[in-house]
Amino acid sequence: MKASERKMRPSADTIYNRPFFCHTPPPIAGTSAEKAGQKSAKLCPIGLKSVNLRCTVRQCTVPVRRVPYVSHLFPTFCQHSAPSLIMTRKSFERLFTWISLPLVRHGVFLAAMVVLAITTSAIVGRPNSRQGFFAVQFFVDMYAFCLLLCLLPPRLRSVLKCALYVGAYVLAVVETFLFYRFNLYFSPTMLNLLLETNPNEAGEFLMGCVKSVELWRTLSIYALILLGNVFLARYGYTTWKGVCRALRVHRHWWMQRLGFALRFYLMPTAALGGLTVGLVPWVGEKGKMVNFLRNEHTRDAERVPVHIFYTPFYRLLHAAHFLHIARVETEHLMERMSALRVDSCAATCPNLVVIVGESYNKHHAALYGYDLPTTPHLSRLARRGTLQVFTDVVTPWNVTSQCFKSFLSTHSVDQPGTWADGVLFPTLFRRAGYKVAFATNQFYHSAAQGVIDFNGSFFLNDVRMDSLCFDFRNRFRCHPEGQFTSLLRGYTPGERNLYLLHLYGQHMEYAQRYPKDWKFFSAADIKRPDLSERERAIVADYDNATRYNDEVVARIMAHFRREDALVIYFSDHGEEVYDGDIGIYGRNHMPVPTAQVLRGEYEIPFMMWGSPRFRKRHPEVWARIKAARHRPFSHDDLPHLLMGLAGIATPLYAPQRDLLSPHFRPQRRLVKNDVDYDRVMQRAASPAVGTRQR
Repeated sequence: MKASERKMRPSADTIYNRPFFCHTPPPIAGTSAEKAGQKSAKLCPIGLKSVNLRCTVRQCTVPVRRVPYVSHLFPTFCQHSAPSLIMTRKSFERLFTWISLPLVRHGVFLAAMVVLAITTSAIVGRPNSRQGFFAVQFFVDMYAFCLLLCLLPPRLRSVLKCALYVGAYVLAVVETFLFYRFNLYFSPTMLNLLLETNPNEAGEFLMGCVKSVELWRTLSIYALILLGNVFLARYGYTTWKGVCRALRVHRHWWMQRLGFALRFYLMPTAALGGLTVGLVPWVGEKGKMVNFLRNEHTRDAERVPVHIFYTPFYRLLHAAHFLHIARVETEHLMERMSALRVDSCAATCPNLVVIVGESYNKHHAALYGYDLPTTPHLSRLARRGTLQVFTDVVTPWNVTSQCFKSFLSTHSVDQPGTWADGVLFPTLFRRAGYKVAFATNQFYHSAAQGVIDFNGSFFLNDVRMDSLCFDFRNRFRCHPEGQFTSLLRGYTPGERNLYLLHLYGQHMEYAQRYPKDWKFFSAADIKRPDLSERERAIVADYDNATRYNDEVVARIMAHFRREDALVIYFSDHGEEVYDGDIGIYGRNHMPVPTAQVLRGEYEIPFMMWGSPRFRKRHPEVWARIKAARHRPFSHDDLPHLLMGLAGIATPLYAPQRDLLSPHFRPQRRLVKNDVDYDRVMQRAASPAVGTRQR
């Protein structure tokens, strides 16, 4: 290699000091800029460190001072019309130095945290979607933390890094083990069970963990990550230097150029690109977390999507805060219930049976005019006159947890305050001399509960609340639900009884809600040419589930046919099943529901069945039931209806909210806490309102 060629190659210092975005455009032939460029090319054909040129483009002259000529590194541009916006070399270097500083100083730490988060997420399946998006979010998290470390004193920096290392590895190991061993992850229910565990149980649990294969499987995974982490932190730089010596980087100018470009250009550019892409969504996601931590009611906290808590630490934070506000509400409710008073009880109905369905769109019931025979048993009872069907009943919520709080509490949605400002009506019945049995296929005490199930049952599964409300609880589920009454085998009825039966009903996925041999409808039976074959099959599955639910409810009614019993059936909320033009199945959680959403998800089936003995002994009550079938009602006033049927005298009873009372007055029916159902439906029924006459 000639000496002149070696001189022509730029030094590492020359490459380092060249901003990549300031590049002089090609000079126009015959101009002074071309002559200056030819003169500079004689000095250095590859490019000078800086030259003084005058750029003339389209008769526009802009002086460009000290513009590095580095077209051999990156494509660049020149801002002809705004020279003041061209960043100087020092400010450019300072910016990129700060951008790359967290990666240079704490790159191993950042990489280890990201690998831990991705590994845990892949194992436990949380979040179960958009994992790439949340990986970028976590990178921004750790980049911000590493930038903070750069600003702290060395001693404090070391303490924080060590604490985060230990915490991240411990949480990852614990959650992964829980998932492998029990198919659990950090949740309010799981955390509540851990806090309720006594020292003896904890010791036995730990002894069992040591012997489990899942623990050693978990430890082996994270031990490999830890070994890689320690090796890079301790020997990474030395190993890199050895590799560079072996490749003789110092003898190859292109390797030096590549190394400097990687460190001072590509790395900061990649970091800047990641921050640019992820920063705006990151601010939005962190805003949701902050709003969650500011919530003081479980009603609002449940609305925050769980998937934004995408690491073990965030999931533990979510569980801890949710558990905290749940306990605050429980304590407030306990204070209210300790002061309740029952003056007397006439025991008008000695056996009250309340069946709570699930996700029942009443417009898919033949009982309410659907064109397929989805309710053969209930329709037959209605024709005989033993079943009274109510036509104008709504639910204030389309989420099971909120529905349960609403209809169990004497507080109504249209009243100031929250559900915890009332009392639970099962306690009133127990104080009045009733025995209360609660059988559920959803809210049984289990560590595998999700957030929504926990929110709907944390007060029911509280030991003190359970002892106040119920004499009997089922410990196991029933599947299929055709034998639901088998859950009551351990219950010994008293002279007066209140039964609360909670079904799984038509909860999605619908094909799992009925036996495989219970298939009456197929996609061919759904006369909806606007739907695809798959969508018609989903509707058929829902109709099959509705027909099976009809069988389940009829069997429960038959179970009490020899008793003096009144059976009340209603659903917690409705369901979207491709009705209208919404084009979805499930539920739509829009802040202000439209009339179409209200029709499918907030209008619910509501009916009462009286046994032969009940109709014979209480003809006046049966007559009031018949007369009230078309009254507007919201099921958050259910406690007043039941207290009226039982003849319970208490200051908490409001006869104007009792559907069967002669003093009944229609109340404001609010959905989602502040949307007036009747007003929305009236506006939808009057399309001319708000339009201008031409």
